[in-house]
Amino acid sequence: MVRPIARVLLFPFAMAVLLVGIYTAAMHAPTPHHLKIAVAGPPAQTGPLTASLRKGLGDAYDVSTVASAERARQLVAHRAVAAAYVPTPAPGDRAAGTPSTTFAQPPRPSGPVLYTASAAGAAQVNLAAAPFTNAAVQQHQFLQVRDLVPLSTDDTSDTSTMYAAIGLTLAGYLSAVMLSTVFGTGLTRRRTVAALAAFGAAAAIAVWLITGPILGAVHGFAPAILLTGWLTVMAVGMATVFLSRFCGRMTPLPAVAIFMFLGMPASGAALPIATMPAPIRALHDLLPMTSTSGSLRQIMYFGSEGIGRYWLTLALWALAGLLLTLAYDTLKARRTGPRNDTDALPRQAPDPAPSH
Repeated sequence: MVRPIARVLLFPFAMAVLLVGIYTAAMHAPTPHHLKIAVAGPPAQTGPLTASLRKGLGDAYDVSTVASAERARQLVAHRAVAAAYVPTPAPGDRAAGTPSTTFAQPPRPSGPVLYTASAAGAAQVNLAAAPFTNAAVQQHQFLQVRDLVPLSTDDTSDTSTMYAAIGLTLAGYLSAVMLSTVFGTGLTRRRTVAALAAFGAAAAIAVWLITGPILGAVHGFAPAILLTGWLTVMAVGMATVFLSRFCGRMTPLPAVAIFMFLGMPASGAALPIATMPAPIRALHDLLPMTSTSGSLRQIMYFGSEGIGRYWLTLALWALAGLLLTLAYDTLKARRTGPRNDTDALPRQAPDPAPSH
């Protein structure tokens, strides 16, 4: 009796260990690794400062230089760098964007300007600003921080896209787990795909209605949000269907470990991806949640720029899950077919013994 109970409790024990282990290892002490920042101005002016920053910051930051403040604003607005520092801004440079609500603003600004984009990730703003805040303090100047792409007033915590991505990911693997658990192999592949497709549409509509029209937390082009949601459910769902061929009743364990416990820190939705350990950073462009949260952020704040690559990643996950499942089922059928055919042959009766 003890062994069956231990086997049943092994699953929740493993889930708890994985959740605490992965999340704590990834996010307990966020430290930047090659966080991209820029300094704008003439080379004679930016050269000494850039050299000093590179020497003092080491591998924590990647410091680049640009010739103009306008180019610096473009890089920040397109998420190419996390922040850009202008040591000697022109009057027009001080009016770009809006005053940052994260930092105190000088009443009569006369010092350097720092451009940020909180919509690209509010958690990375303080990290990106830290080296330049220190530089301004050392020069006895008050740093003026301008937010080029601020967060929505309905998303001031910068968590709406993260929770929407979590909900869609949960919908993907839980639906596949339930179909596999309840119906097993009795549900054909065609019906499984059809069920996931229909459920994915319903889940995408539900998440959009809750986060958008009802709460107003996620906004933007509705068809793009719905397509992102549907692709997420299909990507995670079809991958989980493939896992179920190997794991059976234990499918939830690898599914939640891959798509949630690893997917969350690797997505950069909670903390900047530049602060994650190297193994987690390596998964950033591979796991579906990155594409889901990234797509929603691009739709909300950046005019859906570059969203195609996110949708392509999700579509490839769904297609790979389907093709791998098909290949596995076909190979298994070929292996069991001859054995079943042999078993189905009528047994020959033994020859009668000769009579004496």
